[in-house]
Amino acid sequence: MLVMDMNQPGLELLVRVGLAAVLGVAIGLERQWRSRMAGLQTMALVSLGSALFTIMGAYSFAGHGDPNRVAAQIVTGIGFLGAGVIIKAGMTVFGLNTAATLWATAAVGALCGVWMWREAVVGAVIIIAGNGLLYPLAKWIDRRPQRPNREHRTDF
Repeated sequence: MLVMDMNQPGLELLVRVGLAAVLGVAIGLERQWRSRMAGLQTMALVSLGSALFTIMGAYSFAGHGDPNRVAAQIVTGIGFLGAGVIIKAGMTVFGLNTAATLWATAAVGALCGVWMWREAVVGAVIIIAGNGLLYPLAKWIDRRPQRPNREHRTDF
């Protein structure tokens, strides 16, 4: 049985980054399985990159500066990446769920980076379950017969 000595900072950092990659792969498997725009590799890299940037921020700004700035920039950067996958075609918008999944996956990676591994695992499970279970529910709701609309939105 392999026992890890987490008193070795190098090993702990490898475990953090490794967990981020594994959770990103798990989230990406669901996306890849359903042939979405951002799949296995993208989600793994987003989670891994977020963990690396979070770790870098924690060690680079230790004692001087604000390590929270790095987390804020991860959110901004992933928002930019997410905006790139959103496509508007006529009255239909594609890619919003993919953009939201990228954003949430970055949060999972950042949680791994600060070694909040329980929260990261729970977050990944909820992302996977949400994408897997809510998609059929949304399709079922969309197929229901339409009732007359009192409110009609045209501000797309």
